[in-house]
Amino acid sequence: MGRRRAILAAATALFAEKGFAGVSVQEIADSAGTHKTTVLYHFETKDALHEAVLDEALGRVAEVQREFLAGEFVRERVAYLIDQMHAFYAEHPALARLLLREMLERDGSEAYIERFVDPIYVPAVASMRRAMDAGRIRPIDPALFIYDTHVTLISYFCNEPLLRRLTPDVDPYAVASLIARRDLLVDRIFRQLSPVERSPAASERKRTTATSKRGRRDAALAPSARSDHEDAATRATKRGRITAATRRPSLAHRAEEIHDDDDR
Repeated sequence: MGRRRAILAAATALFAEKGFAGVSVQEIADSAGTHKTTVLYHFETKDALHEAVLDEALGRVAEVQREFLAGEFVRERVAYLIDQMHAFYAEHPALARLLLREMLERDGSEAYIERFVDPIYVPAVASMRRAMDAGRIRPIDPALFIYDTHVTLISYFCNEPLLRRLTPDVDPYAVASLIARRDLLVDRIFRQLSPVERSPAASERKRTTATSKRGRRDAALAPSARSDHEDAATRATKRGRITAATRRPSLAHRAEEIHDDDDR
């Protein structure tokens, strides 16, 4: 291993374990088996070394994503994308731990954010929005989806003790295990993103349910409607009787009219 390569490997492991602020250049030099001056010869500052480590960690992610976004969003290509990420992190688990550590930093890492947002996040969001506009995927928050997928991919390679305890008879990083996990992730992604297509049977069930609900609603309202109708009819009848009574002369008045006629 070359001197520069050894320094990068040592810095990656230490940054992943302690964070950027918790590591000194001297610690990196000791871990790499070299001198502090040699580290600063290859990397002028600790910041420059940190950025070089992040370039290596996120550069491959950005490269694979660019290749993926250049083609169609189909199961085979999503599976290939995940295979590439699994292979990379399985070979370099310290990089996965480093990326997770960067996200845990309370104040955030500007170097990490710059290398994640512009080359990886922004193109992915634009691609997802185009797919949503074209109806190829259902409406979803791209930010949450991309973040969750990113964390899901890297966190698997940061929890080896837990995974081995959960599956004591299975190597979680064996090829068969990674293929099984890839298939699980592909199924999850397509269940989450695939547009909802209602089958004819489902549409008929929806219409039947709606009709049934309208029927129950009408039945519930019917007694009230009948009561309102009866009240209106009763009021109309009373009004008719009152009107008829006012128009019809009283018996006493009619008797006086007959008596007057007889006198005449």
